Amino acid sequence: MTRKAEVSGGGIGGLAVATMLAHEGWQVRVHEQDSEIREIGAGIYVKNNSLEVLEHLGVIDRIRHRGTVLEKAQIRFADGSVRQERRLAGASRVHTYARQTLIEGLRDAAVDAGVEIATRSRVVGVRDNKLEIEDGRRYDADLIIAADGVHSAIRNSLGIGGGFRELPTRIDRFLMETRRFTPELMTVEHWSGHRRIGVTPAGPMHTYTYMVAPGRDKAATRLPLDIEDWTAHFPLLRELFETAANQPATQYAYGTVHCPRWSVGKVAILGDAAHGLPPTLGQGAGLTLMNAMALAVMLRGSEDVSQTLLDWERRVRFISDRTQSWSRRYDTFTRELPRALRLARPLTVWGFGKLRFLNDRMRIADRGLSLAGIRLDEKAR
Repeated sequence: MTRKAEVSGGGIGGLAVATMLAHEGWQVRVHEQDSEIREIGAGIYVKNNSLEVLEHLGVIDRIRHRGTVLEKAQIRFADGSVRQERRLAGASRVHTYARQTLIEGLRDAAVDAGVEIATRSRVVGVRDNKLEIEDGRRYDADLIIAADGVHSAIRNSLGIGGGFRELPTRIDRFLMETRRFTPELMTVEHWSGHRRIGVTPAGPMHTYTYMVAPGRDKAATRLPLDIEDWTAHFPLLRELFETAANQPATQYAYGTVHCPRWSVGKVAILGDAAHGLPPTLGQGAGLTLMNAMALAVMLRGSEDVSQTLLDWERRVRFISDRTQSWSRRYDTFTRELPRALRLARPLTVWGFGKLRFLNDRMRIADRGLSLAGIRLDEKAR
């Protein structure tokens, strides 16, 4: 008998897990509240753990020509000096894409796998073990997945506590149709005081730029962009600011999600709904894809979905918890470092890039599902 899954959320996590389950023979429906599958944002870093999953699904083959394979990453101070450089290869490899490119690749893979995508279908929670839609319809299923973001309606309906907490950091994101600022295959993060700017190629025609500052820095968080104020902090980047000021921008606050448990009965909580975190390590999508793949693998041959969901959390959650903790530490370090300690910043930045034991802890998720002893071709138990 074919098992049925209802998935709330047509983002990266929802589409990926739907595709994985469809490949395993499940009948899957994805509920998306908007009128179409689309991504709000600019660019995205796709790291080794994400790549392992996306390659397994065939998504990278669909979108590779629209992205960039990065060769190295640098941190530079405002005077242009390079204070950290890392090669991006092996477990540290990184691709970059426009977020819409990735979401379209996942959408097409889902449709090809036979997933039904229901748009304008707003999920309001789970009641009586059924997925409930805003118009009153309810859907029964063998598995319900909450991939509906940091303010997850399903998580909130389960009464397990936890939720989203906003952090005092703001980020502006821009996707500029030019490679003038990114002729090389590398990502550069520029630091000045408590402000950071990332500049990265994202495909043949685009540059992805993010600008991060404490929320208390009103000039930095002002939109449209204050070109003169930003130039005062980063004198070498005036041309970048002049270009970005004429581009659409998205701004939001960093935040973190506390989720006491990742499942209730046959309901699984996935992605930002379970472990939303600041994007300081670029692992929001990576953790989501890893956990989705682990769930699909562990459900192979499982006769007790509820027990498998408990086993899934026990087996993989430690990677998300540690990554979330390190992402908060990194945010605090860049936002709150006291003036008296700023002379130590160059040494600390160097340590983030060069000290193996520190990187192994901070970038634990980069190594993928092998950390949890899960292989993508693992057989049914």
